Amino acid sequence: MKNDFRVLLEGLRISSRAFRMHIFGLKKYPGSADQIAIKIINECYDCNKKYFRTSAGHFCQFYARDFGMCCESLINLGFKKEVKNTLIYAMEIYLKEGKITTHISPSDGPVDFPFNTPESAAYMLRSLITLNDKKLLNKYKSFFDELSEHFFEDYVDKDSGLLRKDIKFSSMKDHSLRVSDCYNNCLLGMFSEDLKKIGVKSSLHKFDYSAIINKYFWTGSYFLEDLSGKNIISGDANTFPFWTGLFKDKKMFMSSLAAIKSKKLDTPFPLKYTSKEDVPKDLHVANLFVPGYEADTIWIHLGLCFMSVVKKYDSKSFRKYLESYEKNIKKHKNFLEVYFADGSVFKKPLYYCDDSMLWVSIFLDLKNN
Repeated sequence: MKNDFRVLLEGLRISSRAFRMHIFGLKKYPGSADQIAIKIINECYDCNKKYFRTSAGHFCQFYARDFGMCCESLINLGFKKEVKNTLIYAMEIYLKEGKITTHISPSDGPVDFPFNTPESAAYMLRSLITLNDKKLLNKYKSFFDELSEHFFEDYVDKDSGLLRKDIKFSSMKDHSLRVSDCYNNCLLGMFSEDLKKIGVKSSLHKFDYSAIINKYFWTGSYFLEDLSGKNIISGDANTFPFWTGLFKDKKMFMSSLAAIKSKKLDTPFPLKYTSKEDVPKDLHVANLFVPGYEADTIWIHLGLCFMSVVKKYDSKSFRKYLESYEKNIKKHKNFLEVYFADGSVFKKPLYYCDDSMLWVSIFLDLKNN
């Protein structure tokens, strides 16, 4: 009940902002793309509570996933002290709660939306490893050990090693009620590998996640979205096997990239979850309030993770994608959350695209490093 109440408050706060945005529009920052990026990063840092918020817009709070995606870039850009402060802020709240939730409300309440998920713990552990602060890692080591055993006992199919098909988990595509999806299984695999790095002997180590994901999701030319039996090509399923480091084969990625391009998921700029014809029908009730939010929309955090992988294997495509992002920053004088499939800004009566996203740190890091 406590979690449901917090989710309700979050929804009301975000909807009230949408009404204001429909009247006044998006904030505009002066300067070049790089100057705008630095201003946004600084605005996202809460100097009083000492942590990075996901945006200076309505997601003005901590998200494990979003911070985990940005962590390495923030460190590369010189924000190591702020990254450490953020991890201490979040981990102390999570430690007190006894679990790692998808996010923490602006009033410091841990919240899962719509469900708990191992990906949140995976991003937090990866962030701590990236920071490379041995004192912090040792402090939270036993907590991650406990979480890993909880995941193994309650969330994992003991025969396959994959997340159970009969449980719904949050993911970066929260509104879709997927069946043991590729994205979440990749994050579970990353978590298992990272536990080894900090010396935790987990029951998850019984499984070779690279081999398992290859067996259950790889079709020979692309990764399946989930285990529902539908042969859907999705952007996240063909990004995160590589982003997590579980797969490093260039031939496999180029095949996934070809599949993404065949569905035009990278058009007009990256990256869509799915094409219009593949939009799932099994959706969370939240989709009623923001229809199409995670349909064939273009998601920028997904696009940035995708571009991080593309940079390693296809420099020509990477340069094209990066230029499209820079054009959007210059056009909107901001760094936005999500777009309609045609590249226009996503907005609905009860929801208006968030802005001033911390994700811009990844763009700046990709461009300058």
